[in-house]
Amino acid sequence: MRPGEGPAVEHVVKLDGPVTDFHISGQHIHCMCGKELLKADKDQGEIFYRKEVFAKRGFSRKLAAEGGEIFVYDFCTLSVFRQEDYALQKSWKLGNDLSSDICGMAADENTVYCSIRNGKLVALDRRSGVEKEFPVLGSSMWSLIHYGQGLVCGSVDGKLLLLDKKTMSIEKRMDLGRKNIGSLYRDGETLYAASHDGRLFRINMRSWEIEALVKNAHKKMFGCVGMYQDMLVTVSHPCSEVALWDKNTLEKRGMLTVPLQLSGRARIEGGFLYLSSRNIMGIDKIRLSQ
Repeated sequence: MRPGEGPAVEHVVKLDGPVTDFHISGQHIHCMCGKELLKADKDQGEIFYRKEVFAKRGFSRKLAAEGGEIFVYDFCTLSVFRQEDYALQKSWKLGNDLSSDICGMAADENTVYCSIRNGKLVALDRRSGVEKEFPVLGSSMWSLIHYGQGLVCGSVDGKLLLLDKKTMSIEKRMDLGRKNIGSLYRDGETLYAASHDGRLFRINMRSWEIEALVKNAHKKMFGCVGMYQDMLVTVSHPCSEVALWDKNTLEKRGMLTVPLQLSGRARIEGGFLYLSSRNIMGIDKIRLSQ
């Protein structure tokens, strides 16, 4: 791939509005558009099922899936839907205003973890619905992923934390700067972190040390999407860029220019990069091998 080359883009899922988030499971894409949850074929884009589950349209909703359930947070509310038919299973209101809205989310087989603005974490038992709240930090945590029996969190003031899932106590911390660590991706014992100051980090989870660092990875906000072959893929919606980096050295292998806007989501599946954006009415996909 040559720098600045425009890839062939396939408009795989055609809808009447932008997709705010989506999850790929087997042959299906589960996505949110307007007031609906929809299930589409990931290759042909055929829509198998759709259901109106939201009272109004929204661009701030985020989605995750685990164990046959779909988790959606919107402002202060977390909702759980059955993946098969999008039937509402549970709903929690975890805050009241912009000082207590949900910033990030992760789920395992037993628990849903939500980071709340200004540094709290809430653990919700998926079976009993019991809610536990933990004060963790003095600043919000917008990125949240699993690591064994722990959670890795990135904060808006540039801190990286490793928390014990049971106690939510801080086991390790690292200062990565002063800007939001808005995106995390883990590949085995290696963690990749994207900072809003444009830096991209490769971190050894066992030694808790920075092994590689790139400045100005993108000029504006970007996220770590996942792996393609031996490369890390990052996407910057504001810059309309897709970049590929050597997963060990973070040497740039390629840069693609893709028309994107403001914000959206990206997933890698079967050698394809799937993209949603404010300017895409549905979901596009790009073959990464081109």
